[in-house]
Amino acid sequence: MTLLDGFMALGGLGLLLLGMSLLTDGLKAAAGDRLQGFLQNGTATRRRAAFSGFAITALVQSSSAVVVALLGFTNAGMLTLRQAAWVVFGSNVGTTMTAWLVAFVGLKFNIGIVAWPMIGVGMLLRIVRQGKHLGDVGLAIAGFGVLFVGIDTLSTSFSHLVTVIPVERFTLTGPFGIVLALLIGLLLTALVQSSSAALAIVLTASASGMFSPLAGAAVVIGANLGTTVTALLASVAATANAKRLAAVHVMMNAATGLVALVLLAPLWWLANWLSAVDGLPDLATGLAAFHTMFNLLGLVLMVFLAERIIQRAKRLFPVPAVRSGQPRYLDRTVMQVPAMAISAIQNEQQRVFEQHLMRFRQLLPVAGASAQPQPDVATGKLLEVIAHFADQLNRQTLSSDQALLLTRLHGIRYRLNDLRSLLEQLEQYAATDHLQCLGVPMHDALQAVLTGVSQSATDRQQRNAQLQQLQLQREQLHDEIMQGLASGRLTAPQASAQLQLASQWWRASELLVACANQLYPVVD
Repeated sequence: MTLLDGFMALGGLGLLLLGMSLLTDGLKAAAGDRLQGFLQNGTATRRRAAFSGFAITALVQSSSAVVVALLGFTNAGMLTLRQAAWVVFGSNVGTTMTAWLVAFVGLKFNIGIVAWPMIGVGMLLRIVRQGKHLGDVGLAIAGFGVLFVGIDTLSTSFSHLVTVIPVERFTLTGPFGIVLALLIGLLLTALVQSSSAALAIVLTASASGMFSPLAGAAVVIGANLGTTVTALLASVAATANAKRLAAVHVMMNAATGLVALVLLAPLWWLANWLSAVDGLPDLATGLAAFHTMFNLLGLVLMVFLAERIIQRAKRLFPVPAVRSGQPRYLDRTVMQVPAMAISAIQNEQQRVFEQHLMRFRQLLPVAGASAQPQPDVATGKLLEVIAHFADQLNRQTLSSDQALLLTRLHGIRYRLNDLRSLLEQLEQYAATDHLQCLGVPMHDALQAVLTGVSQSATDRQQRNAQLQQLQLQREQLHDEIMQGLASGRLTAPQASAQLQLASQWWRASELLVACANQLYPVVD
């Protein structure tokens, strides 16, 4: 009978994880690109960001999934580190909804009355409306049903196993017992890759008498710490932005866990008192209350510690310099959602564009400014990374709008490659040749174009007007060169060199304005 109960517990765990996976996948598919808009609109302030983290996590029942998605949004430049950090802080509180769901629904009602119809209705919607929004919602509903069945199976198997397992071995005895219980929770969450699943296991096991009250509370703290494992794994070989957010997550949970351990006894006493029914303690409800209290305590702590933690993470993982060939935004975390990947490619292309501008400005120094030696710009390497990433994204299933955006980004990349070739040609000239051959009027018109295509100058009409002015100066320079050739002031090779240089600068200016209008779009 014990072996069968063990198999039932394993099957219950599998159903629990399967239900959470279906629920998360269904809601992510149903939300689509709207999740990006929700996060961007819901993170304007710390309070709104924390509430967004709470709401999303309570809905998808997985803080790990939310944090991994945030790694992608932060990488793609859709959210700042500070915005994402407060969403993470709120998501920790959102995990408490799982504990209350298990305590109030999973252990006190006949789950089958609700769970089995949810699975049936959800899968029916999935089959009938496959590929549609309603079909994704059906998958999420079925996921909820499977999750409840998993909780019920775990509860039944644990109630049988507790009769043959020596429960006294799990009773806390001093600091060593606290640390051991903490490690059990951490390892459990690391193994199942979900603190929500770990909490469901701990609550059902505790309600069956497998853990003593303080042991259960310590395991809950460990489960909270274990959520950082998923973020750490997702940030391995990722960009600095992902590593920063993972570091913030680790430091926040470590600080909260430390305070909860110090206050373990009084927090548990308060949770036990609040959850008592008719003067009798309810262990599952008490653990849910304990989990909620110490996560709320962590959120309050972040009001005072958040800025220090964020700055510490920035110092630990500096982002690559603008001149670096290492990507800032592109890694596997953003590939999960095409909208994130497209945004990341655009941000990386903006870096390439800024690298090009640096090199163009070195060729046309401002009058009176001393030319300073500059380190090499690794534009070619970064363009190769972007091309490889875009090819990978192109193999995924994209919506028509996403495919159109990716095609536009391909076009920008081709222009950036053309600009790189022009730069290599222009850099063959001596620094003084540009001013001497182009003359002051065209030199000044080129300076105006280089200023207008910068990110801070966002007036498209002004850029186009500056390009037209450059065209006038180019035509005037062409007439002057032809007059000099006719009068004998210029030899044929000299005139040809000047015309070629002016043509190269004109083509470069056209490409710069075209790229700027695409990378920094504004309303005319």
